[in-house]
Amino acid sequence: MSDKFKFAFRVAVSLTLAYMIPMALGWTQPSTAATTVMLIASTGSRRESLAKGTLRVLGTIAGGIIGLILVGFFAQDRLLYMFAVSLVIVVVFYIRSAYLNDPTLFMLTGVMILMMYNGGDPEGAFLYGLDRTFMTVFGVVVYTLVGVFLFPPKVEQNLRQLGDNLASAQRALFEAMSQPPEETPEAQQQELDSDKPEEQAPHESNLREEGKTGEEEEMPPTLAELSKALFAAQQAFETRYQALNSECSEISAYKKEWDGTVALYSQITELLLFWAKDHSRSGGHPVEYLLEFEQIRAEVLTLFDRLPDAWEKQEAHSPQQMEPVEYDGEKLKQAGHLYRGEALSSGYLFNQLLERLAKLESCISSIDSLTGTVNFALPPLKAKPNFNWWDAENAKSAIKVFVTYWVAGIFWIEFNPPGGYNFVIFSTLFVSILSFMPFHPVMLFILFTLGFIFSIPAYVFLLPQLTLGAELALFIFTYTFVGFYVLKGPITIFFLLGMFTLGIDNNMVYHFGITLTVVTLFYMTVLSVVISFYLPFSSRPEHLLLVFRERFFRHATGVIRLLQADKLPLWQKLQLVWRITTMVVALKKMQVWGSKFKTDGYPSLTSEKLNRYIEQCDLFHHHLMTLIKARKKLNQNPLLVQTQKANRDTIIPQLAQALWQIETTAKDKVSTELLKQDYQALEAALDEYFSHLELEKYSNSDIAGFYIFLNLKKNIFESLLDCKQASDEVAWGELQMKRF
Repeated sequence: MSDKFKFAFRVAVSLTLAYMIPMALGWTQPSTAATTVMLIASTGSRRESLAKGTLRVLGTIAGGIIGLILVGFFAQDRLLYMFAVSLVIVVVFYIRSAYLNDPTLFMLTGVMILMMYNGGDPEGAFLYGLDRTFMTVFGVVVYTLVGVFLFPPKVEQNLRQLGDNLASAQRALFEAMSQPPEETPEAQQQELDSDKPEEQAPHESNLREEGKTGEEEEMPPTLAELSKALFAAQQAFETRYQALNSECSEISAYKKEWDGTVALYSQITELLLFWAKDHSRSGGHPVEYLLEFEQIRAEVLTLFDRLPDAWEKQEAHSPQQMEPVEYDGEKLKQAGHLYRGEALSSGYLFNQLLERLAKLESCISSIDSLTGTVNFALPPLKAKPNFNWWDAENAKSAIKVFVTYWVAGIFWIEFNPPGGYNFVIFSTLFVSILSFMPFHPVMLFILFTLGFIFSIPAYVFLLPQLTLGAELALFIFTYTFVGFYVLKGPITIFFLLGMFTLGIDNNMVYHFGITLTVVTLFYMTVLSVVISFYLPFSSRPEHLLLVFRERFFRHATGVIRLLQADKLPLWQKLQLVWRITTMVVALKKMQVWGSKFKTDGYPSLTSEKLNRYIEQCDLFHHHLMTLIKARKKLNQNPLLVQTQKANRDTIIPQLAQALWQIETTAKDKVSTELLKQDYQALEAALDEYFSHLELEKYSNSDIAGFYIFLNLKKNIFESLLDCKQASDEVAWGELQMKRF
């Protein structure tokens, strides 16, 4: 049973119980409980907990109370009531979009506010609202209990697997970086070529040409590819942990140890990325200036290999004491400043890596241990924000909700469409859920039509023949299971709407005219969602890709410029936080929309070119975030502060700025070769400046920090060059063409 099967099975059981239990007990509005289950399953996460279910119940009750208060104040004046409701739901749905955890908490609040109005009839509105609130709470409780007790996911095992994957990616990058020169595939090939007689060289060359394809397949991954894999593994581990951190009792029992484990994994990743580079600036290798380098390298690899076994240990143990790395002092005294600087930075990173790995092994062994906890100070884990208030698409979604509510409301008042006020409720609700989702609006018509085709034969031929409750339960279960097993995400709603056209209740009234009325209501709702796809803000993928591309590099340029300032006043610190958050969100959206973008209508644009560009943007983003994380410590480095005052970098900001300006004249276009020359000139100036400093005045960690900073800047520069190369291959002009 796959995860998809288990999820579809849980939802099908929940929705079946949400229908059958109220019908068995004679309660009214069982479809309200079923609709609640459908909305939560379509828009929430796949893991349930009692804490999350409790918050949903509280959100439902809060929405019911707010809705009843609005009905009590404004029930006699319909327009004034609608104005008050429109303002409240705009705020609620904006908070729902900005909330980074389970969005169904605020979604249910908004749903209850919309549902409290009894079709414009103030009589009986209070009891009507109470019934709706009760059935919504019942749906939340059913879905929560089924999700908690039926196929509960093994949280710790999932996290352990992600942790092992991360350790494997870290080990692979370290092994490739620390490999002695004579062991690299290039060096081995050169040695073999040098040993062959000259007259055999052409023949061997021809053989290599013939077998080139096979050799390329066997070539080991580059440092850039290994760094990318490490970024992905680190992000997957942290994202999963953050999603489970606040709701999982298995984690909260050892939260201190889990937080320390995640923080240590992150620090090890940062250390490896500090060191990741293809070529040495001095031409040397750690094997030349670190004593017993092979033994040190073997110790690090052994520590990486022991991490998976640490999860299984039942007894906590203190971190293993590691001997500090020793240098070849005589050689360093005679070496130049570049050679000496790289030696000190390599030794510093080796020491830090050994220390962090030993602590990580101890911390992992303390999780689920009965013998005690860690006996050393753990690094703090930076808390993730719960809201993203400054997202442009969230604000646009809120405006869409306001406009849709009033357009649907005026249409209801003037023409009284099928379903009455329910047309306003469903139009507003689905627009808020599906706003800026990466799908084509025609899909909604197709999905609802499929659901309609599936349900109408059942309405005519199947439902009248059902005499037992078990038969009806089997029908509901099958319909729901098919929808959630085949489809995923909020678009599943439109397939399941077909079931709600049947009007399932204890007392069935078979009238095809009623069914067609309900079908017409939902087709009109789908039309509202389609119109909102284009108005008042366009959700066309080609338009949004251009927007996210420009926004990502505009804010990345702002981040780079702010990082170069010596001291930031308060308003610039706030601006830095805002720009970093917006940059990260823009990249995530570009990745989502890029993966769904269809390039069939664009002659010069291919999915491969677009995906390669987005991958390069992701790599640049990770290198920049690594520099941001190291910024606090680097700003305390006196050697680096002094160097930055004398040498200001203008090349990287210029290159970043050029990447978000699509329309540039020929004279304004940035030349890659000229930028490379300028950057090499800047590095030469830094080398010259550094050679005149008295290094005895600075500690080894300060000198190491200087070279770590240079390496981080070099990684950012090279990743920006790769972004520019990939961007030049994408036909951005075709995306600017006007089309419906």
